[in-house]
Amino acid sequence: MPRRSQSSTNLVVRVRAWFGLTQSKMALYLGVSPAFVHSVEIGRRKLTATSLLPLLPLLRHLPPADTADAAPSSPTPVTPISAAPPPGLPAPEAAELDFRRRVCRQQAAKVARELAALEARARVAAHWAEALPALREAAAAVPPDPDNPDHAAWLLGWLTRQARPLPAAAATRWHLLRARAAALAAEQAALSGAQ
Repeated sequence: MPRRSQSSTNLVVRVRAWFGLTQSKMALYLGVSPAFVHSVEIGRRKLTATSLLPLLPLLRHLPPADTADAAPSSPTPVTPISAAPPPGLPAPEAAELDFRRRVCRQQAAKVARELAALEARARVAAHWAEALPALREAAAAVPPDPDNPDHAAWLLGWLTRQARPLPAAAATRWHLLRARAAALAAEQAALSGAQ
């Protein structure tokens, strides 16, 4: 059985915090279970000599324990934005707010046009996909043209391309545009209430 180390249980916590590791990732790195890492962190178990060895190179990069910035600070919690201005804040410049509102309105109109065009393309592709089986059947029923024997194959390929759904990038773009439209609408509403 490996000899247990006398290392402080803070070592694992400090290394994890400094290098941004989860308990699972630390366990993977050390070759132990996440439950073992958790037990070490809460003081229920101690690091073994075997599990301490992989920590040594990381420990060399830690600042001293008494340094104020020994671990990166946790992100500041997001405070809800107050609807009312803080006391002592002067009235806003109405012209500046109005200008920004107009900019938002123009950007929202542009986003709406892009959304409408993307949605129209998706609808057209869906219409083609719905009609494709019947179109293939009809094309197959037409006798081959002796003057243009490749026309039937070309037509089937063309119909299939028309019925192709939009790529995933188009779906991503649609979601991003929707988010942008919502953000612009919220900004316009907030600016309207600021006067």
